Amino acid sequence: MLASFTLALAAMASVASAGYPIKADDVNCRAGPSTDDDVVTTYSEGTEVDLQCQTFGESVMGTNIWDKTTDDCYVIDYYVKTGTVGMVTDDCNGGSNGTSEYQGEITREEIISRGQFWVAAHVPYSMTGSYPDPQGRSYRTDCSGYVSMALHAWAPGYNTVSLPEVAEAIEWEDLQPGDFVGTLGDGTANAAGHVTLFYSWTDDDHTEYNTLECQGGNGCVTDVREVGWGVGDFTAKPYRYTRLKE
Repeated sequence: MLASFTLALAAMASVASAGYPIKADDVNCRAGPSTDDDVVTTYSEGTEVDLQCQTFGESVMGTNIWDKTTDDCYVIDYYVKTGTVGMVTDDCNGGSNGTSEYQGEITREEIISRGQFWVAAHVPYSMTGSYPDPQGRSYRTDCSGYVSMALHAWAPGYNTVSLPEVAEAIEWEDLQPGDFVGTLGDGTANAAGHVTLFYSWTDDDHTEYNTLECQGGNGCVTDVREVGWGVGDFTAKPYRYTRLKE
């Protein structure tokens, strides 16, 4: 499963992608990335659509990615079979730079966009190495450095012990894109701790979720994890960044 996600994200460098099938009947393509926007056209199941670009918009069916087709309208990515939970084309807004300031407030959409920036680059994992964020600021390339980068938080990055200092614990059912899940706090230094970005649920029962994360041996990738995964004696818990801009 991990290999399939990683291979699919390799397509992100392309300007436009062709031939993605629609997964259901009566799928609306709208004038903008929101269900409030007017319907431009409607696709039937199996219709292959060409994508100009992708962008973030209203969250629908567990994703906030919308695909702009060559019909000059937007369809929610959930209904387009791209083979990945991430982007497969360029961002319609020109990239992942976003509008947040360093250590300032940040939206969920920008957290995910920044996280995808390293995943698309296949940044290798290292507890001592570093890699630039979209603005050129270097962050540590381990799991907690990656989440710090996605949050546009302090550089070179919090570790698994200190990351809860800028977060609040939440319930599993309250998770939304841009929150994070990890074995964090006292005693989780080095190999005892790990943290992932929450992207979306994989199922209606909320037993598994799609992640964006940096893993030892695999680098920065997408993956799927079960609720309540753990590292040693520690069980992962969900958190929300204190500077999140809702």
